[in-house]
Amino acid sequence: MATAAAAHAASLAASKPKPATAASRKRKSTEAHASAANPYPYPYPYGNISLEEDINLNNVPMTENCDQIRRKINRFIDAGAATKTAFARNIGVSAKSLSGFLGEHGAYKGSNYAAYQAAWEYFKKREIVGLKMPTKKLKPNVPVAAAQAESAESTTAASTEAATTAATKKAAKTGAPAFNSAGVDISDIHLPGEETDRVPVYDSCDEVRRKINAHLKKPGVTQAQFCRDILAQLHAATKPKNIQSSQLARFRGMKGANSGATSSVYYGAYVFFEKVRVKEGKAKTKHRSDMEELWKGTGMDREHDGRTTGFWCMANERPVMDQYGKLSTVRI
Repeated sequence: MATAAAAHAASLAASKPKPATAASRKRKSTEAHASAANPYPYPYPYGNISLEEDINLNNVPMTENCDQIRRKINRFIDAGAATKTAFARNIGVSAKSLSGFLGEHGAYKGSNYAAYQAAWEYFKKREIVGLKMPTKKLKPNVPVAAAQAESAESTTAASTEAATTAATKKAAKTGAPAFNSAGVDISDIHLPGEETDRVPVYDSCDEVRRKINAHLKKPGVTQAQFCRDILAQLHAATKPKNIQSSQLARFRGMKGANSGATSSVYYGAYVFFEKVRVKEGKAKTKHRSDMEELWKGTGMDREHDGRTTGFWCMANERPVMDQYGKLSTVRI
């Protein structure tokens, strides 16, 4: 009897689960750890960081302003890491809050939106657990096993990028067809006034931003290449040495028919898209036709930026700008 009782007790002790250690209690991330072979952890792109509950940001100061966070969000979305709706869901805010925040411009504009702090926390926690910001477009829902194959192709992609850049430079010297992010040879397209950067612009700043955003969503299009495409449209002696991705991001973050009108990004992008349109034989949009009618001959005013230009009006009037950049006053 005693022997049977002892055996039963030993059996219970063996089947009793061991207390969790500190390591086993710690929740693991649902995203794979980054490595040289797998720089963009999977499952990707929408994997939430399950370590969030273990990361306390109460004593971490917010050192990034609204514009900086907006640039991170745009970079994250442009890389294909998430759609705007999915990103809003991941950070726990409504799509309306995120869209409102992204539509603002200014270091402190948009700080009242919940998306500002939520996005900052999301990126800070990714940084803490070692997840890097994506720098290239990724296919959604790529399985972990495919990560090795995709990362193995990165070397080839980098070589192709370098070859494209070299080919572009060579084309500029020899007159040969040049590569660009649209995949269309526009070297034979000439617009009146482009030698002095005086091509009349018949798209508002908001319309050019819409075209840029749509263009950057195309497979294989990178911001770096697009910045080079913009620079290639500038020929005047005052043209900048280069177009930085930060300049592109700054212009994309603005809002208003003539907000950013003095930017080289605005003019260069317009000329680029116009050459592509002519090359492909596409018809003008209604917006384009309306702009030609309203801004006959001169094109959009590129000397004044709506964000920094003041207007005189009567005390009982207010200046109003329409979608075409035309200013009028209304009585109040």
